[in-house]
Amino acid sequence: MAVSARSRRIEVRVSDDERRLEEAAAAALGLSLSEFVRQAAHGRAREVLREQTDLVLDDGAAERFLAALDDDSPPPPGMRELFQRDTPWEA
Repeated sequence: MAVSARSRRIEVRVSDDERRLEEAAAAALGLSLSEFVRQAAHGRAREVLREQTDLVLDDGAAERFLAALDDDSPPPPGMRELFQRDTPWEA
């Protein structure tokens, strides 16, 4: 992943309790509140996107999937382009 300067700003409103909790967690890690929230949001975003791309199959579905991979038929329209796209966490 390319490293770029942090020049974009995100603002969010939180309750007093949320702020105290996040400040305490940031302090426990020796991070600023901003860095703690940035890391937490970034990590959660990657997790959510990975959950959307993982494929979990039962035995029957796995057999059908593997058979489809072995099939020499041409892929459906758009399939090649889809698999050539970068994933959001690689972009």
